Amino acid sequence: MSATPGVGLPGTVTMREAEELAAEAERAGASSVWVTDVRREPYLTSAAALRATTRVTVGTDVAVAFSRSPAATAQAAWDLAGYGNGRFVLGLGSQVGPTLLSRFGIEADHPAARLRDYVLAVRACWDAYRKGHGRYEGEFYAIRQPVFSPGADDPWPSIPIYVAGVNPVMTAVAGEVADGFAAHTFCTPTYLERIIRPALARGAARAKRDAPPVLMPLVVGRDRASLALQMTTYTVPAYRRVLDESGLREEADAILAAIADRRRTEAARIIEERCLDQLGVSVLDDLAERLRLWGAYADVIGLTVPWYGLDHAAQVALFRDVLRAVERM
Repeated sequence: MSATPGVGLPGTVTMREAEELAAEAERAGASSVWVTDVRREPYLTSAAALRATTRVTVGTDVAVAFSRSPAATAQAAWDLAGYGNGRFVLGLGSQVGPTLLSRFGIEADHPAARLRDYVLAVRACWDAYRKGHGRYEGEFYAIRQPVFSPGADDPWPSIPIYVAGVNPVMTAVAGEVADGFAAHTFCTPTYLERIIRPALARGAARAKRDAPPVLMPLVVGRDRASLALQMTTYTVPAYRRVLDESGLREEADAILAAIADRRRTEAARIIEERCLDQLGVSVLDDLAERLRLWGAYADVIGLTVPWYGLDHAAQVALFRDVLRAVERM
C-alpha cells in the first residue's frame, strides 16, 4: 500500500468548497483527492479540485458511466487531464440497475459487457483526439466522428481509467481493460482475497496483462452507529454476495428482510453488531489500526466520510477531522 492515503471529498460539497477542501487535503499530505457521484456533477467538482491544487492526483471514485455517453465522458476527462497537467484519473462505475433508473431515468442491459465496451470507446475517443481523426465501432457503442472540430491534441497527458465493481463478472472486466480497480467500501478482506483478486487475475489473463492495483475506500465516521447506517444503503440484493462469501449469510437475510420492511434502524443494528468490523469502515479514533488492517489487502486507500445520515455541515467538519488525522501520519 502507498504510504499516505488519499481522501474523498464529501458528497455534498459545492465547487467552491471543493476548491477549499482539496487545497487543505494537499497541505495535509494526502496523496490524492477523490470525487464521488452522489449529489454534485463529478467532472465539474474535479475541475474545482484541480484548480486549487498543484501536486495531488484528482480523480472520480467513481463517476456513473451510463448516465453519460462515452464520448461525453471522454471529452470531460480529456480536458481535465490537460487542465491538471496529467493529474486526473477517470474512475467509472455502472451503478446498480434500479438506482441508475431512479436517479437518471436510464436502463442499461448487460452492464459488465457494456462497461467494457464503454471503456474501449472512451479510449478510442482519446486516441482520435490525439491524432486528429478516428472512430469506434463496438458491441454497444458506435462513435463515428469523435473529432468534430478538426485538429490534433498532441502532446497531451495520458489518463488512467479505474473501473469499479463488486461482483466477479464486472471485476473481471476491470482486470481486462482498466488501469486500476476501484473497490467498494461494502467489501471485506475475505471477499477481496477470495473473489476480487481472482476475478481481476482472470480478466487480466484474458488481455495477457498484469492485474491492476486495487483502490480501497474506507468510510470514516465518529461512531459505529453512523457507519452502520451508511452501510445499510449498500446492503442490496446485488451486493449480498459480499456478506455470503464472508460467513455472514444469515446476517444478510436478516438485514435485507428488515430493509424490505422499512425497518432500517433494525438493519443498521444488525450491521453494527455483527458485520461492521469486516467492512470498509473506520471509526475516526481507530483509523491507524484500520489502515494497518486494510493496508495488507489493498494497494491504495482512500478515506471518505458518510454521505447518508449526516447533514452537509457535519460531513465537512468530519472531513476536516480526517485531514487532521492524515496530517499526523
